[in-house]
Amino acid sequence: MKLRFGKYKGQQFKDTPKSYQNWLLNQDWFKAPKQEKPLHQQLNGWDGYNQRGRAVYDAIFEQEKLEALKQDCMHGICSCCEDSSYYGI
Repeated sequence: MKLRFGKYKGQQFKDTPKSYQNWLLNQDWFKAPKQEKPLHQQLNGWDGYNQRGRAVYDAIFEQEKLEALKQDCMHGICSCCEDSSYYGI
């Protein structure tokens, strides 16, 4: 979470000194950001119809595609690397 106030304005919360983090977390007015569940847990109980579930499903699919592309590059079977036999296709 990027801080929008104070001495460390513009910095990520995790990059601030531990003493400042502890002080902030002890303030009543400061609420730590809610941690999002992993995408696969957000789909739990999805019926296939609502928009939120569809967005999560699409995000999971995009992550899987990116991972597959990375694996293809590692094995030299991609179309993006010049030394690949599929380059330019």
